[in-house]
Amino acid sequence: MKFIQFIRFVLLAPGLCLGLAHAQDSAVYDTQQNLWKLYYQDPETSQWVNKTYEARTAIRPTIKSRIFSNGIPFSYQYTVRNQRGAKQNISVISIWGIPLVYTIPNLPFVTANAKTDPETEDKQQWVQLEAKKKFETGVVQAPRGWSAGLRVDEKEGKTSFVWTPGLKDTDSYGVEPGRSQSGFAVLRPELPGVARTYLQGRIAEPWGLDGLPETLFWTAKVDEIEAQDYLLVPVLAPVIPVPNPYNGAELARQLKAHVQTWLKYGHINADLLTRLNRQFDVLIPALDIGNKQAARAAVRAMRKECADRHPGLTDEKIGEDDDDHDAQAMPRMPVQRAAAPALAIDRVAARALAFDLRYLMERMDAGQ
Repeated sequence: MKFIQFIRFVLLAPGLCLGLAHAQDSAVYDTQQNLWKLYYQDPETSQWVNKTYEARTAIRPTIKSRIFSNGIPFSYQYTVRNQRGAKQNISVISIWGIPLVYTIPNLPFVTANAKTDPETEDKQQWVQLEAKKKFETGVVQAPRGWSAGLRVDEKEGKTSFVWTPGLKDTDSYGVEPGRSQSGFAVLRPELPGVARTYLQGRIAEPWGLDGLPETLFWTAKVDEIEAQDYLLVPVLAPVIPVPNPYNGAELARQLKAHVQTWLKYGHINADLLTRLNRQFDVLIPALDIGNKQAARAAVRAMRKECADRHPGLTDEKIGEDDDDHDAQAMPRMPVQRAAAPALAIDRVAARALAFDLRYLMERMDAGQ
């Protein structure tokens, strides 16, 4: 009898194992279809569900960033191109993680108590909201058919500029493959540094990762998918505050501190960073004591480091570069980074550094 039961178990075991192997959570990326294939147990019905999520990276973006400096604020202008061969429109454009939270001048306070005087508190909240919107409109601008906004992370001390297609039926559906869109602009008094633009493609169900089980597996998997679900393109952005009252040495310190962040993001290599730091360590004390000759020599040396690696990067090209040098999407995956050509400094970073060093010298020559 036991032998017969054992035979039955052996015969049934493969089927049982197959059932167990199939009935487990999984998320597999299909590179050919650009789809995540998800398999999970619905938390409400307990049924096993097959679902797909289209990755938002079937785009081929380049960005031209310009800076015009006919007074303050500086005008940062961007043209976004979606190259031929892309499969999706570009529908999310965000220059993210600017390490500043902008102070809104003359921001009305909310002084009323919501419990004791809710009507006045509500009016004050509305007035404050209107003031914030007016400030936002004066900082970040969008082309027709697009909306623009500021996203502020008070806890992290960071601000992002965000553009998305408008909500009207007649508004844009994003930057189509083979097309470009200009008119994205930021007006700020800060000097340029390098920031990264976060871009995503338009898909039918951007909410496709919602509703998955709230388990450790799916929480980690959604984080993994979202961490890969965008492309980054470097741009000039308002990053470095000009000290008020003006202090050239302090501005040079801020510029040096910002340049250190480039290594993390691959905008510069360690060897060139070391070489630039040697010159910063000459420039800063020279500006402190008013040694113009030493300051000019240090700036000249840093400008040469950039020019040697980017021939043709003249003063005329710093504010607006040729189309051939529009910034491309940065390699993000290890395989992509290994295949990318090694750069001592990328062109956007070289332009930002050259602009800021020129500004320093102009202020120094003006006796400031």
